[in-house]
Amino acid sequence: MEKHKLSQVHWIKDVNPNVEANIGFTETYVDPLGVRAEFEGWVAVVNKDESQKLTTLVDNAVNLIAELPWPKEFEKDEFKKPDFTSLEVVAFGCSGTPVGICLPNYDDIKQKFGYKNVNLGNSYVTANPKNIRFVAEEDFDDYLKYFKESLFLVVALHELLGHGSGKLLKEDESGELNFPSDLKDPFTNENIAGYYKAKETYESRFESLHSPYEECRADSVAYYLSCYDEPLKILFPGREAEWQKILEMSWLDIVITGIKGLEYYNQEEGKWMQAHVNASYVIMKVLIEAGEDFVKIELCKKEGKDYVIGRIDKSKIKTVGKEAIGKFLKKLHVFRSMGDYSRGKELFEYYSKVEPDMLKIREIVLAYKVPRRIELQGNLNKQTDDKIKYVGYEKTLEGVIQSFVERYDCAFDEDMYNYWKSCKDLYNPL
Repeated sequence: MEKHKLSQVHWIKDVNPNVEANIGFTETYVDPLGVRAEFEGWVAVVNKDESQKLTTLVDNAVNLIAELPWPKEFEKDEFKKPDFTSLEVVAFGCSGTPVGICLPNYDDIKQKFGYKNVNLGNSYVTANPKNIRFVAEEDFDDYLKYFKESLFLVVALHELLGHGSGKLLKEDESGELNFPSDLKDPFTNENIAGYYKAKETYESRFESLHSPYEECRADSVAYYLSCYDEPLKILFPGREAEWQKILEMSWLDIVITGIKGLEYYNQEEGKWMQAHVNASYVIMKVLIEAGEDFVKIELCKKEGKDYVIGRIDKSKIKTVGKEAIGKFLKKLHVFRSMGDYSRGKELFEYYSKVEPDMLKIREIVLAYKVPRRIELQGNLNKQTDDKIKYVGYEKTLEGVIQSFVERYDCAFDEDMYNYWKSCKDLYNPL
């Protein structure tokens, strides 16, 4: 781990490269315990035009962080400007390519050396009219038209100011605190009762809850700050007439994602099976609880079958919506900052709960479930004249297999085949 941490320090210091790459045990999403990280590696080229917008967002980050709803003592003493670039993925080896990354995942490295944000532009899902579900007819065209822009807005704020903001209140090995000794808990107005000891980390305190909790905090930061004009001005210059629509569709999307995410809830075990989906559902529940008919989930019929539609009162995003997400975010962040697992767990599990009415909606969601998107990556081949040729493949399972065959051109490995045979019964066939 120490060698991997050292590699991440070198990676952080490599600012503004034309080609980005990273490798190592990185994300813990696929481990049921949320502890063991998956080995991944990727190579990508920088999109200069998109990266310039993200650099401008970084330059204005301090002003935006000042708008976040927690006391300044719960924020980093100094914002270390990260290298924030938009990338086009050449190859990404893992179980699922993300749309954005904030690395490294070591908080001590982030605090001391900073971090990098990347937006993976060509891994965004392409909005397919046939697969858009649970969107009202009057919102359908706008949802389809502004799908990528609304996602870009949230991803940019999520990665830079979500994962990049906030302070862990900590005691170092010499016993020195990184916060005032008389700091008050903003919810009890008493001196804070806890903080992280020298060897403790956020992950060790929050255990398997740490991934969905942190993704929820980052998303909440994104939606809260999306209510300000500055991010829209930076990311979509010259498109002022469309800002409101982009904002509206980004907020509608968290509701639709919360509904669709019910397919990732394991009813038998009462558990959420995916961190980001759990986070979306929690935010949706917070917005429903805000009242004033801000968010509504309507049961209806479609072609004679039970159906569900998610709606949001767009006129209340910057009032009811912002206030609700702000109050929730303040608790979410302060509990994380103090290492208060007990209150954090109680808060998060309250909104994660899937009640009987939501279980009914889950049945509808499962009835309209669509196949997962195909994770297909092309290959780059060097020609005899040193030119690079891109090789694409059919968007089918056969195309995926063919891309792997041509990417890893090696002889039959009998040892690996025998090892696979010894392990294959441990896995349930899909």
